[in-house]
Amino acid sequence: MRRRFQRDESGAAAVEFAMVAPLLAAVLIGLGTMGGLILAYNKMRQAVSSGGQYAMTVAPDNTTAVQTVVLSAWDDKPANAVVNVQQQCRCGTTVSVCTTNCADGDYPQKIITITASRNYSLFSGGSRAISVSQQVRTW
Repeated sequence: MRRRFQRDESGAAAVEFAMVAPLLAAVLIGLGTMGGLILAYNKMRQAVSSGGQYAMTVAPDNTTAVQTVVLSAWDDKPANAVVNVQQQCRCGTTVSVCTTNCADGDYPQKIITITASRNYSLFSGGSRAISVSQQVRTW
């Protein structure tokens, strides 16, 4: 009788699948999570890029308009989306006032920093904060 059980291989594939199935499920859930995270990041990055292009070509002095462009260009924008737009002027490496010329008589460089952030919900029930930032020199 012992020899009969040693030679009987029926059900071996089911046992092997039962051993591999949890690992396969974990890999598939991980791929789904990472794919969604990358997609969300790219949508956010494209919206920030649209705001940067708008700042360079249309409204370099209007940070509210740049923020509105980023928010409207953001596909599938979540409720927890945050966009910050900051303007800073520099004379060389020194931060200066945007309305006055530099000491050497040149105009200050105007730099706009656009930052977008959000929380991405994971399949495991947690969340991960992701953010994108871009600096644009307008003149």
